[in-house]
Formats: sequence, structure tokens, C-alpha cells
Amino acid sequence: MSGLLAALFVANLQLVSKPSTITVAVYDDAGVPPEWLRQAKGELERIYREIEVKIVWWDPGRPDSQGDGHTVPHNLLTVAIRRNSTSLSALPENTMGIASGTALEPGRVAYVFYGQTEQFTPLVRGRLLGHFMAHELGHLLLPPYSHSRSGLMRARWDRNDLERAQHGLLRFTPEQAALIRARAADLAADVTNLPR
Repeated sequence: MSGLLAALFVANLQLVSKPSTITVAVYDDAGVPPEWLRQAKGELERIYREIEVKIVWWDPGRPDSQGDGHTVPHNLLTVAIRRNSTSLSALPENTMGIASGTALEPGRVAYVFYGQTEQFTPLVRGRLLGHFMAHELGHLLLPPYSHSRSGLMRARWDRNDLERAQHGLLRFTPEQAALIRARAADLAADVTNLPR
């Protein structure tokens, strides 16, 4: 009987605990077709929801944006979609994105290069863009040098990784998921502890 009570207690705790929340703005400087951008944002949300992190979108120009559209959230992370990386000449031609920050100070802005999706069929461009965005956002949330040998945070994706992404099977490792949840909680605590 005590095993059943313990299981019920754990189940109730899981129902009460809320997923960590990250506030994200997306700036589309590449002119991504609206349907593909919606699909990309939905894919990013799904990837983070799988690791129990909720994405809250913030856009000061849209009335349906969550939160106060006139006040920039203190914990805001930004994904800027650019056409390509030509303005950043030090990057290899096939770079899908970069994230700001240093080893000492985490960044708040990630850049994703939409042109990298054009080599794929239009049916999967939005989904792949969502994976690129999730990867670069991961860099803003994980410690420096956080590429992994497998999964969403691999530095260079091969054909198998791209196929897994097309089917929604490219994910964070459990260790990365735990680190991202902890960072999301830290960002939320930063907002809670602001002086009034």
C-alpha cells in the first residue's frame, strides 16, 4: 500500500509542477514565408515542450503577443533570422546559425540563416528552420562549447541528422535538457528578484 501512496504522491507533484518558461522574440529579416515561419515556431515549441520548457513568444508589434507588448521582458532571448551569413565573413559557408555570448557571459541573441533551408524541399523548410532555431537557442541556454556527439546540439549535421529533424526525431540529450531547465529557472528567478 505504501508503494501506491508514494506513486500517487509523485504523480500529484508532477501535476503541480509547471514547466520552466522562456520568453523568446523572433525577428525575421530574411522574409520567411509566414506559413513556414509558423511551422518553425511550432517545431521549436514542440522540441522545448518535450524537455518540459514552455516557450512564450514576445512581439512588441503584435496585439496577440503574450505579456505587455510595450515593456521588453527582462529575461528575453532573441532569435534573428537572416538570409545568409555573408555579413559575417569568418563563418564557413554552410553555417546554419550562431549565438552571441562568451565563456564568461551568456548571450541573449542567436542568429539563424534561412538560406541554408533552401537546399531542401519546401515541405520541410519550416520544420528544419525550427530545428536550426532550437539549436541556436540551446546555445543561449547551455554552457559554452555545448556541442554534443549526437542529437540536436551536434556541431555538424549529416544526412541522418537532417532526416531525423524532418521526422521530428532530433532532440536534446537528457543532460542538456536538465541544464536548459535549470537555466530557464535562473532566467525566471532573475525576473522575480528584480527591484520594485
